[in-house]
Amino acid sequence: MRPKSCSLVTVALWLCLVGCAEAQETDPVKAYARADYQRVVELLAPKYLARQANIQQRLILARAYLHLQRPDDALGVLKSVLATDRENPEANRLTGRVLHEKGKHAEALKFLKQAFRLKQDPATASLLGRCYHALGQPTKAKVHLEQALQQDVRDPTNSLLLGRICLARGLGALAEKYLLTAEEAGLASAELYGLLGQAYLRQRKYVGPVLVRRLSKPAQRGDVVEGQVVLAPLEGVAGRYKVCTRYCALYEGLRLLKASPDSADAQFMLTAGWLAAGDANLAARGLALLRRKEPHSHRAVDLQVRLLMAKADYAALDRALAEAVRTKVFKPPRASDLYCRAAAMLRAAGRRDQAVAMLGKAEKLSPTSGPILRSLARLHLASGRKDQARGYYARLVELFPDAADIDELRNTLRILGGEKGGAL
Repeated sequence: MRPKSCSLVTVALWLCLVGCAEAQETDPVKAYARADYQRVVELLAPKYLARQANIQQRLILARAYLHLQRPDDALGVLKSVLATDRENPEANRLTGRVLHEKGKHAEALKFLKQAFRLKQDPATASLLGRCYHALGQPTKAKVHLEQALQQDVRDPTNSLLLGRICLARGLGALAEKYLLTAEEAGLASAELYGLLGQAYLRQRKYVGPVLVRRLSKPAQRGDVVEGQVVLAPLEGVAGRYKVCTRYCALYEGLRLLKASPDSADAQFMLTAGWLAAGDANLAARGLALLRRKEPHSHRAVDLQVRLLMAKADYAALDRALAEAVRTKVFKPPRASDLYCRAAAMLRAAGRRDQAVAMLGKAEKLSPTSGPILRSLARLHLASGRKDQARGYYARLVELFPDAADIDELRNTLRILGGEKGGAL
């Protein structure tokens, strides 16, 4: 008797559950709550076509269409709602959303402004910000995106777009703040890593603060251990390594390369990071990969010049700068500045003649540059070439009569025999 009674109870329960499920399927609200959007359409579309659906039912139907990737059907339903109630905030917001996603940003803006006037919720503020950004109005976009972010930090799209706006304005530190907020909200993507890397490059944070720590297992350069990048083993101390914190271009370059192995941006970040960390070999490896993708880009040539400076390969540096000037990768002021930096390094190494040669090339590109003329005058004077020094001091006096040290310049020129009686 007991087994039979148990079977009867089981069957009864099953029939009860089936009956409940069937009852639920006739309720569009419950079907929507179960994410059964196709069932919602089956229940409400006939009522809508028969003009028997009320506003709430039409809104549920429109949302179901959106979940089913049927924006045109959703838009038709929403316009019917607005024809009945122009002041409905949800219908205005959803209509603006559909139009924005279709790329009709100016048209979407009209509905979103109306929705925001009626109800200032974070979802509408976010859509307004995205529309303004798409229409090339970053200031208005930033206002609405910040308002959305203040009310709800869970949507990483707002933070990501704010980071983009700040990067476009050159605000690296503020961009970093917003992008890290997006990451805290759960965003993990190649786009995020690339933007964070750009934010660190803007701030010249090529490598994070360097620390020394003991690791339980052997590690290689470039390994990420507990959110820190291994730079090199500490010489003479087993198990201890130089590491840098994650807040730098090097770390983001590693993350971006893992997410997108063909990324040229990742190779650029890695090359800049290893160069700053003092690892010329890894920097050279990254530069070689970058130049395969973009051999003549400004950033690739700039990294090549910086690497050659780090290696003190002045002959190759001279050739690279000459080629960059010839192909117009560098404008004269930039190339002139790099020649001057190379000259300063040569002078510090006691190689005055080579420093003069580098400065001479900088002078050809910027013939009226005060710092270049001063450096050449001093170098020639220090090397005992008085005639050449006199010529440069004379040019300084002529070109910069209002210089703060004009009396000193005139006095030096007088001593060299280039000025008599206070006149040239």
